[in-house]
Amino acid sequence: MPKIHLAAGVLNQTPLDWEGNYQRIKAAIQVAQGAGANLLCLPEMCLTGYGCEDQFFSPFTQQKAQEYLEKLLVYSADIVLLVGLPYRFESNLYNVIGVLYKGKVQAYIPKQYLANEGLHYEARWFTAWPAGKRTSVDGIPFGDYRLGIGEISFGIEICQDAWEGDNRPAHALAKRGVSFICNPTASHFSFAKSKVRKKLALEGAKIIQGGYVFANLLGNESGRTIFDGDAYLVQNGQTLAQTSRFSFQDSQVIAHTFDVREFTNPADDLIHMGPFICPKSQNISSEVPSWEADKYSKDEEFARSIALGLWDYLRKSHSNGFVISLSGGADSSAIASLCATAVHLAALELGWSGIQSRLAYIPWISSCLNEKEFIGKLITTLYQGTVNSSEETRKSAAELAGCIGSAHHEIEIDSLVQGYQALIEKTIQRPLTWAEDDITLQNVQARVRAPSAWMLANIKNALLLATSNRSEASVGYATMDGDTSGSISPIAGIDKTYLRSWLKWMEKIGLDGSWRISGLSYVNRLEPSAELRPLDTKQVDEEDLMPYSILNSLERWSFYEHQSPAACFESLKNGYGSLFSEKQLNGFIHRFFSLWARNQWKRERYAPGFHVDDYSLDPKSWLRFPILSAGLEKDLPQ
Repeated sequence: MPKIHLAAGVLNQTPLDWEGNYQRIKAAIQVAQGAGANLLCLPEMCLTGYGCEDQFFSPFTQQKAQEYLEKLLVYSADIVLLVGLPYRFESNLYNVIGVLYKGKVQAYIPKQYLANEGLHYEARWFTAWPAGKRTSVDGIPFGDYRLGIGEISFGIEICQDAWEGDNRPAHALAKRGVSFICNPTASHFSFAKSKVRKKLALEGAKIIQGGYVFANLLGNESGRTIFDGDAYLVQNGQTLAQTSRFSFQDSQVIAHTFDVREFTNPADDLIHMGPFICPKSQNISSEVPSWEADKYSKDEEFARSIALGLWDYLRKSHSNGFVISLSGGADSSAIASLCATAVHLAALELGWSGIQSRLAYIPWISSCLNEKEFIGKLITTLYQGTVNSSEETRKSAAELAGCIGSAHHEIEIDSLVQGYQALIEKTIQRPLTWAEDDITLQNVQARVRAPSAWMLANIKNALLLATSNRSEASVGYATMDGDTSGSISPIAGIDKTYLRSWLKWMEKIGLDGSWRISGLSYVNRLEPSAELRPLDTKQVDEEDLMPYSILNSLERWSFYEHQSPAACFESLKNGYGSLFSEKQLNGFIHRFFSLWARNQWKRERYAPGFHVDDYSLDPKSWLRFPILSAGLEKDLPQ
């Protein structure tokens, strides 16, 4: 059986960063060449960046992609390069892989199935290519071709192609005869999704009785979406090599020698690109970290994905730090902990010199001697107290800030609240009271906290991080221009129940079972409270709303599983009937749908959030709902 040395590269790209994307591709090529690879599979849309959105429509984007593809030809003399880009053909735009070898473009292979649900709207920009259709453009083969190199042939599936079950191109390629398949992909992170991708690679190899090469994007590419950076080389049910996910490096390359079957039968679908030499080669793989198989892998994934998302957002936006309005509650404590986690993981992988190199644009970074000094300037936390704030939350914020090493400040905002209150009382010619003006008096406290936090962010050229979670966003339990203020909302994609359990894990167990944040012990003893009403009322979030477990269940049944309101009520009775009366459950579900329908305008205005779960409420990238509607609660029994 002939041997071939195959490589896969993951890349942390940025949309429209032509030179930066090119340099990272070039660096991956050099690593693959150094390992003696005959072929390097790079991710989908790696030249432009996957998240270009409507800029894909621009002829300029397409022209620049072609320009940089041609710049890569010089590196393809002795290695096959698979490079993703958009390509316009006969008035339609296609998501294609450019196949480069011997210094020229050998073929363009278009994507057959477009990702068009959830985060993905590929059909907005691209046209799906029909299976079996083959043509050419300017003499270059374009379509559903196999590629031949020496005595070996291979085919290409592009991301979504592999998710199509019995329709995936691998089945047709198996009948036509291929030695291996390459899958350049841009598959976003969500919990446990990497296991599915690995399974698809193994299944693809089994279908063709050959090898499979899978290469994904890495990092927070365009703002909302985080990519794991997983790559796999598999054959005969075995994983020969794989990358370590959530890397803080710009790129990773894996390589391995495959023993494959020959497929030299001439056919009109086979493009023979010439011979190759399998030189003395080097296998490259990353050690699979122990946490991947740990029972706490979801907690690890959450910490590592958000940390990488924050790190990439910081450096790609050329911001100088993070500002967090640290209330001492669960949400802001989680965000502060995740910022500290980002620095810890960056230091582990890149070292202090690597951090300085990647953040060299920050004017003060050269004055920091170590990670501790760096955190003290990078992360700013601010506790803003009123007469309704407890000593417990004040201590919780201070202890966490001291533990992670942030620059922590405490200010009192009662005079600001009272000033606004006096102005409005004079305007309406009556005093504001808790009995009559409860929401107004709560919201003014939350809103008055925003300007101080924004001022610090402006002064420091830092990102103000909004602190809303998904559970509270679903029912509008947040103050617009208050706790929702921020450049990004890192935990908007996760529910409150999980967040509270993660905080306890981070305190007691931590990353790799060793790196913990002990300063979370205070917040983990507190009952979640907005602390906007007088302290003697003992305000509790779940009493204002409903138990978070019920809220999360209703959200999932309604807007992920698409159950009707009546079906949701039956599910609620089946799941919680032993804990609550039917009257209580009826109150919960009416409250949920009423709040959901009237608060879409808030969800439209939330800062961009990171996608981590299998669904989200983000109306710009996942779930659209009318801002005005009759309200789903009207379809429920009264």
